[in-house]
Amino acid sequence: MIRLLAALMATIGVLLVAPSYADDLLDVYRASLLGDPRLKLADSKIGIGKARQQQAAGSMLPQLRGTGSFSENRQDVESTNFSNGNRESFSGEKYNLILTQSLFDMPKYYKWRSQKEFSSQYVEEQVDTAQQLMLDVVTGYFSVLEANDAYSLVGYELAATERLMQQLERRYEKRLVKITDVLDVRARYDALLADQVLAESQVEIARDKLQELTGSVVGELKSLNDDIEFLVMEDSLDKWIERVTAQNPVLASLNKAVAAESYGLKEKKSSRLPVVDLQLSHQKSDIGYENAARPKTTTDYIGVNVVVPLFTSGVTSGQINEATQRLKMARYDYEVAYRSLIREARDALLQTNVNVRRIEAAKKASNSSHRAHQAMVEGFKLGAVTSADVLDAQRNVFHSRTALNHARYAYVLNRTRLLKVSGLITEQEIEKINQWLSGY
Repeated sequence: MIRLLAALMATIGVLLVAPSYADDLLDVYRASLLGDPRLKLADSKIGIGKARQQQAAGSMLPQLRGTGSFSENRQDVESTNFSNGNRESFSGEKYNLILTQSLFDMPKYYKWRSQKEFSSQYVEEQVDTAQQLMLDVVTGYFSVLEANDAYSLVGYELAATERLMQQLERRYEKRLVKITDVLDVRARYDALLADQVLAESQVEIARDKLQELTGSVVGELKSLNDDIEFLVMEDSLDKWIERVTAQNPVLASLNKAVAAESYGLKEKKSSRLPVVDLQLSHQKSDIGYENAARPKTTTDYIGVNVVVPLFTSGVTSGQINEATQRLKMARYDYEVAYRSLIREARDALLQTNVNVRRIEAAKKASNSSHRAHQAMVEGFKLGAVTSADVLDAQRNVFHSRTALNHARYAYVLNRTRLLKVSGLITEQEIEKINQWLSGY
């Protein structure tokens, strides 16, 4: 029954990685470009920014509007001591064409500058979204690979433990070992069955996260080559911090936000200045004062209108205070992000270079544990060691292999994270990592 359950688990594992469309990292990335909605949201945000910038710019350009009215009028004149009253009915028409051009309006100008900066901010946010997608794809892809490897290693250990258990059962039948030895190995086997179930669920979880990016079922993924040369990242931490400051799109976006809020504050302060407009008007009408009938006349008008704000009951002061606080918040947001990104860059650089040493150490540990396990197996055949010794050596083999796999995948993820936080991750980097996979 136990062996049947193990075979069923292995069959389910094969079904979990049934091939569909994705073969390598580049395939998954290209699928995510089509399936991830974050890029589409970023595009829409850029469209909104451009539309607002267009509105702000248009408010400073000439504004032309036309009006027209058609009316039926009745005028009753009451009688007095000197005249009799009468009633007059007549139709009226009035057409008016007005052209207005701002000559001096600083709030409009600063609003346009503010919207221009916001529009640039949305562009930088789109760049960060695209780079974050690349990092998410790499993270999701190698998380699946690591989960698959963990599942496979449990299967290998399960098979090795089953062979040992069969040997012990045969020896027990010949009264060569104690029943406690058989039970210990069987307990280990049962524990591995539980570990296999957990590892299987981790594969499902990792694949679901990757499928969330693509919007499609992810198939069998190419694994990481064993002969990759893992190199330390060159340059000092100070050099990487310079790259973060100069090229990270999040900081560039927040810097644009600070500039936008600065112009927003200037807009509110400048609302205390006079506003000067040039107005041209062309009017044709046969309606006079109080809708009285008059001969059809044409009137052309040109004038300069000056509006001077004198007292707003604290409205302007409140708007200035609000804009001041918004500017402070934008600067604080930048500072928070800067500190977080510097810490992340430091951590990614350290972890990447540490993983190079961990990979070398894990390789040696894996080779040593493998040789030790072989020696224990031979010793068990000769009766020199116990089954518990074999189990311990076997466990060390798979633990060291798990540590090696984790260090290899961690190197790729931390290296990619460092490039992302520095604003250097590109599709060419995805292609480079893709060449580290089997088949290249």
